[in-house]
Amino acid sequence: MLWLEAYNPAAVANVMCTNTISISWDGWLYDCDFNQMLDLKVASKIKTYLKTIMRNILQDRNIIISQHCYGCTAGAGSSCQGTVAQ
Repeated sequence: MLWLEAYNPAAVANVMCTNTISISWDGWLYDCDFNQMLDLKVASKIKTYLKTIMRNILQDRNIIISQHCYGCTAGAGSSCQGTVAQ
């Protein structure tokens, strides 16, 4: 697949899921905007709802990843925290 060939391991250091949380309108937490659209909530041992989450729990979580993550690691990275091609 073409997006697999575009993978750039150097872009991984700046993907949004390593330092940013996406929050839905109703308070659910997601590792990134793409996971929010796919309804892949933050992985946590407690309910991943804004009212019940604390910062120290989020720092030690496992980030949910899947095939769509290649979009943030292609080329110079995504526009979330990478470089947008001009």
